[in-house]
Amino acid sequence: MQIKPKTNSQKVNLVIIGFIILLIGGILFLFARHQSILKKNDPSPSPVTPEADLTIKNFHHIATENGIKKWTLEAASASLYSQKNIVKLIDISAIFFINDSQDVTLKANKGILNSETNDMTLSGSIVADMPPYTLTTENLNYGHQLRIIYANAPVIITGASMMLKADTMTYGINTDKIKCDGNVEGFFIGNIK
Repeated sequence: MQIKPKTNSQKVNLVIIGFIILLIGGILFLFARHQSILKKNDPSPSPVTPEADLTIKNFHHIATENGIKKWTLEAASASLYSQKNIVKLIDISAIFFINDSQDVTLKANKGILNSETNDMTLSGSIVADMPPYTLTTENLNYGHQLRIIYANAPVIITGASMMLKADTMTYGINTDKIKCDGNVEGFFIGNIK
């Protein structure tokens, strides 16, 4: 049996076929690599946010208990999500009524009202006037059943002759008592009674 040496044209054909195979393999590799990079850089699809069942502009709500007005709430916009029992609020102003003393007023950029419990979670540039003090924070909660306002974020409380900073704060609306915890710092000017 005799092996014939390959002719030049056969050698050229093999080189061309080999080059084509390498070229196709390289293109497939680059395509797969490009697709994986796109998947990594592609933002994941945002979760589907259900539409509100009802949206009200210039929202006004009064919470009463046994015929007694406990608090009022106003918002530039309120969106009701009845399946979750929540109302999403924008540009909020609330007044909490206190027996035999001044009311507590509160302003926030946005918040959520639980329509079953009347509890609220507020956020964004919060200012609460609790005479004779003013509280500022970024996150604040209201527990309706206990009638407390509490913050699990840093707060600053100022008055005519004092300033106080704390990591957390609880204010009892019925008791008119403020309790601050965590890295409490401050100063007082004048006599403390």
